[in-house]
Amino acid sequence: MRSIEDLLKVKVKNDNIDIPNENKMWNKVVSNLQKGDQATTKRLMKPKLVISVILMAIVLTTTPVLAKYSNELLEWMRDINGNGIITSLENGFGQEINKTTKNGLGVLQVHNVVSDENGTTINISLDIDHDHSISAAGFDDALLIMEDGKEEKLDATVVYNKKYDKLVGYLHTDKEISADSKVILQIGGLSEIQTKTVKLKSLIQDDTKTIPINQDGISQIKFISNEYRNGEYQIDYLIELEEKNNIDHASLVFSFQDKRILSSGVVYKRPQPNVLKLSESFRLDKNELDNVEMSLAYNDRGNYYPEMWQLEFEYNYNLAKKSTYTMKLNKTIDMGIQKLQLKNLVITPSRVKIYFDKKNSNSESNEVFINYNEVTLQIGDESLEGYIDSEGYISFETQGVLENIKSKQISLSFNNARVSYKGGKQDKVRLTNISNEPNTIHTEIKGFPIEITYYSKGNDLIVESESNDNRFGGITQSVIYKKDKRIFADKRSEDGLHRHNNQVETFKNIKDKDLTLNIFLFTVYEERPKTVILK
Repeated sequence: MRSIEDLLKVKVKNDNIDIPNENKMWNKVVSNLQKGDQATTKRLMKPKLVISVILMAIVLTTTPVLAKYSNELLEWMRDINGNGIITSLENGFGQEINKTTKNGLGVLQVHNVVSDENGTTINISLDIDHDHSISAAGFDDALLIMEDGKEEKLDATVVYNKKYDKLVGYLHTDKEISADSKVILQIGGLSEIQTKTVKLKSLIQDDTKTIPINQDGISQIKFISNEYRNGEYQIDYLIELEEKNNIDHASLVFSFQDKRILSSGVVYKRPQPNVLKLSESFRLDKNELDNVEMSLAYNDRGNYYPEMWQLEFEYNYNLAKKSTYTMKLNKTIDMGIQKLQLKNLVITPSRVKIYFDKKNSNSESNEVFINYNEVTLQIGDESLEGYIDSEGYISFETQGVLENIKSKQISLSFNNARVSYKGGKQDKVRLTNISNEPNTIHTEIKGFPIEITYYSKGNDLIVESESNDNRFGGITQSVIYKKDKRIFADKRSEDGLHRHNNQVETFKNIKDKDLTLNIFLFTVYEERPKTVILK
């Protein structure tokens, strides 16, 4: 889910409302949040999901049900970790198409298709001529054209299968085909993608600042920070690119005893056009870190082919609907200044989705946003781990067909929350005798001990804050009130990396020797267990 905390940090800095009217200020901040902001961070990997390196730059959209056909298709789906797709294939859901079309580049085959309330998925293969290695493919144009001329854009997950010497995968849209229909699949503008890896030194645990790469337009990796805390290793870094490059995505990957480590990653809006900013973390015993191997994996775009394929087929709506269970919902989940209004539950063999609308809350609480790290759907004795997607649904991948759903109790549970709070009038500290010599003061925020160190650096004021209590998530943002002006930091060490509770803020051109620092936003880790009975 998009972090409202990150939106706040962008919005409040450009807010020109008079300082004394704090209620008015926050009302406007909340109003701005409703409009959305596309410059916030984006999750690349969902929790509990292992994605093979070959798929890194492909849009991975987990799919609804497909049909049962050859063992070839099952092998292809295993190659791309499509557990839910495999379940659907093995249980015979969807509609067989098995039609081909050819152009000068090669043959496109549509194997099967299904469309239900979780969307539309088309399983395809491409047999193209090539005399060099290919890892995957991307498309400029992937559309499903309906009888009425309406076009639905498709996300593509297509990788090279060496055994069958074909590009294989699936196309998906969250839109369903809601009736029998003739449709046209149109794809074209194929870019070859080659996934490459560069083996680096062992895991960074020292003061290494940069590692030169100088390959395929990648200049170097610059490390911002790394630390091990509470059983989790976190590393934040920049990948710097040359001016000319074909890099869509690059990131670090980690392995232990020759096996890929399950990790979660965040990529942020590029701080500069040719710089990728990323964060990676994984859990491992501290005594095993010395044996972790680290590599750079990246996708390099190769040949481009403008050729287009078009293929028409008839879709049978009834074949899809018989595999889908739906239930209307009328439950509300409190998430701070927003509420999730649950609308309906849709269960297919490959995926369970709970759709919701976001509603603004009129609560006077200082809780800005509640983000749950653990979301669980219980269907009878089966427990599914999921995540809240920014597109308006909570998503869970199944490991098998869920049977006799109508007779089972269904509940939705949340746990392990990160709560963002708005600082109150009491959350402030007085900074006195500001000089180039560091001064340290101790205070408390919401009962948590906080150590604040401040000093001048040229014309700038540096404020460092940290807590020795790991339940405190850190000060997200501070502000200095100066007459009718609010002064926010121009630079922060922590701009959304949610595992740290230390922060370094730089305030430009501060000449005061004594001033009050107000805590604007801070976060706290709380269990906050919550269970909602859906049925």
